[in-house]
Amino acid sequence: MKNETGKLTGEYKERARRRFLKLAAGLVICAVSLIADVLIGPSWLSLPEMFTALFNRAAAPPTTRVIVWTLRFPAALMALGVGASLGLAGAGMQTILGNYLASPYTLGISAGAGFGAAIAIVAGGAAGGILSAYLVPVSAFVFAVITCAVIYLIGRFFNMSPETMLLGGIGMSFLFQSLQSLLQYISTPEALQSIVFWLFGSLSKSTWFTVTTIYAVLIVIVPVLMHDSW
Repeated sequence: MKNETGKLTGEYKERARRRFLKLAAGLVICAVSLIADVLIGPSWLSLPEMFTALFNRAAAPPTTRVIVWTLRFPAALMALGVGASLGLAGAGMQTILGNYLASPYTLGISAGAGFGAAIAIVAGGAAGGILSAYLVPVSAFVFAVITCAVIYLIGRFFNMSPETMLLGGIGMSFLFQSLQSLLQYISTPEALQSIVFWLFGSLSKSTWFTVTTIYAVLIVIVPVLMHDSW
């Protein structure tokens, strides 16, 4: 019994060590990618220029400051935040359902969010200003929550099997994609362009407001999930 316990402990420590190494490697790759994203573009920057703009803004040329602080750095940070959010969502869903196919896409949550954003855009979310900054993401979030609730109710009604919840999510995905297509068909050309642009996703409109928002959400959600990680 003692030998078996020691063997299991050793295997657990080895798995934990491998996970730590993978996490460290991923963080290094993210850091290198972040630096490369800020440096590379139509106007290439050198490492000294980038670090000067980041840590000594007064000494950097105005053009470099605009490129780093207004154009590239917010987009690079947004890419990391979005990637972390999607990875966290997928890991949480796969853990809860015990199925590697579970994700915001296969469960229809992304389609629900897209439909919510499309409704907001058609209703006037593309008008710009404060309306565009709040209405579209709030509507997308509300419909994502509605999708989660419907999938939960489907699973509860059919005894909560992971397979049933996945099939329900796929059905919800087809439903919301059909409704998205209907909205695109009846919308104006301007609204249609905004819907397609939003659904494809772009980091070009990232601002410090949107970056702050996504990292504030992560700061709240990560400890909650870590608390229940076991």
